[in-house]
This record gives sequence, C-alpha cells and structure tokens, in this order.
Amino acid sequence: WIGYTLSRVTETFPAFNNGNPFPALQDQRHELKIVNSLSWKKWDFSATWVYATGKPYTRPIGTYDVQLLDGTTATFIHVGEKNAYRLPDYHRLDLAATYNFITGKRTKTSIGASIFNVYDRTNVWYKTFESVDGGISETDVVFLGITPSVFVNFSLK
Repeated sequence: WIGYTLSRVTETFPAFNNGNPFPALQDQRHELKIVNSLSWKKWDFSATWVYATGKPYTRPIGTYDVQLLDGTTATFIHVGEKNAYRLPDYHRLDLAATYNFITGKRTKTSIGASIFNVYDRTNVWYKTFESVDGGISETDVVFLGITPSVFVNFSLK
C-alpha cells in the first residue's frame, strides 16, 4: 500500500506575536509511506519506506547577558521568529523477514530479523542550542541509525 498525507498545522495566540499565525510543531507538510509485504511458503517479508518533509523549529539569533541580584552574570539565548525554520527532510527504509513453523499441536513459533533504517540515514529529530563563549552552539539530536534486531515469537492456537 501507499499512503500520502498533505497537511498544514498552524497556531494563533492573540497575546503572542500580535496574533499572527505560525506553524505548529506538528506541521509536517508532506509524508509518504510505501509498504510492501509478501508471504511465500513459510516466510513473511516486508519493506517500508518513509519520507517526510522537515518539521518547524525556532532558531536562536543571538545571546544577551543579565546582571543577577547576587552580582553574577547569566547569559541567555535570544530566539528568532517562532517556528520559522525547518529541520531537514526525513526518510528511511526498514526491512524484515520472518520464518513461521509449527512447534506442537497447540503452538506456533516464528523467528525473524529486521533492520531499521537500512541505509543508515542521519535523520534529525530536533535541535538543541547552548550559549558558548558569546556564541551559540547548535547540536542535532538524531533518530536511530541502522538498527538490526532478531526476534522469536511463540503463540498458542
């Protein structure tokens, strides 16, 4: 099967940003999923490919210092327009194979393996920002890279 989603999610708060709408964190314009599964004899095979455009985030534009009551100085990050930037597009391919067999009169067993993110794409989940030496350090927090797994399932008939 193939699934496609086209969406736009905005938020508006009269007391914020002069009431102008801005993209919500869930605003992901395009998402495409292609899924295929095949059963052959005692085997089940599956493949899933996912593509999605980047979600919005708020980027910092600078730093400022505040003199605290105890005489120390604290540095804070000044942010730009709410959710005005987009993370990179996201895509990955997942594959799985399962072998099914009967282990008794009332039990069924399957063993298999799967690989999440087969081509090991670095997909950004979100970004963190930190004030460092008068500048801003940006760090990408990423989803899992290539992740193999094996499994065994037992079930009663």
